[in-house]
Amino acid sequence: MNIKPFDELDITDPIMFGLVFSNKDIAQPFIEHLLDIKIDHLETPTPEAVLSFDANHKSVRYDVFARETNENGETIRSFDLEMQMTDTKELPQRARYYQSVCDGVALAKGDFYTSLKPQYILFLCPMDIFKGGLPAYHFENRARENTNITLNDLTFKNFYIFSKYEEFADPIVKAYMKYFATRNADSNETETIKNKVSFFKTDTFTRSKYMTYEYDLHEREEKGKAEGKAEAEAKALEEKKAMAKGFRDDGFPLEAISKRTGFTIDEIKSF
Repeated sequence: MNIKPFDELDITDPIMFGLVFSNKDIAQPFIEHLLDIKIDHLETPTPEAVLSFDANHKSVRYDVFARETNENGETIRSFDLEMQMTDTKELPQRARYYQSVCDGVALAKGDFYTSLKPQYILFLCPMDIFKGGLPAYHFENRARENTNITLNDLTFKNFYIFSKYEEFADPIVKAYMKYFATRNADSNETETIKNKVSFFKTDTFTRSKYMTYEYDLHEREEKGKAEGKAEAEAKALEEKKAMAKGFRDDGFPLEAISKRTGFTIDEIKSF
């Protein structure tokens, strides 16, 4: 795994994206313009939010997770913001699972299904994984027989292709997409984002935290390599034993098998 040096991080790196958009003064207007909605109160967004049904199920890590709440702290709508720079060939399935985990965590035992609130999974990508040539794709469940009829399950999965920023009609959304694509800030909103990126890149606490993250990733990678090597060696040994046993059972001289495999005669007899 290649870990980008801290000084090279920009807004398209999930860690920096999470840090910047965990600021609700940045996240709220971004979501409002992207979805053409008005948010009354946005809880402080959580970067790298981890949700899971339980220990037996795969957890998910959202780049930025945010909730709109009422005066009682109850969720009105939830938003997952994902900065996705590579086509992993499973983004639609990932969006499906992200949505299901959020629903599963939100719905307590005994709750009615009507308690489920609108949920938006928002992917920001440089590439068009759908190959349709569009700047954005908005998905919701509709009847195939009549696409004017929606399922009204309150789930929305949107993909924004920021490399096609010139094709966005809304000038503010266009400026956001242009910034993601080029790092050029030419609006008040994107200038605020740019300044926040600069702040984090000069912040010693953020740098220290990222260096710890780099070290942890390196340690996990090295551990994974060691475990993978040990597993491969164990598998090769078992295959070698099976081969020696096969030669023995076919009547080959034990001395010849020993010479060919490196096992002692006693070991070959024990297989």
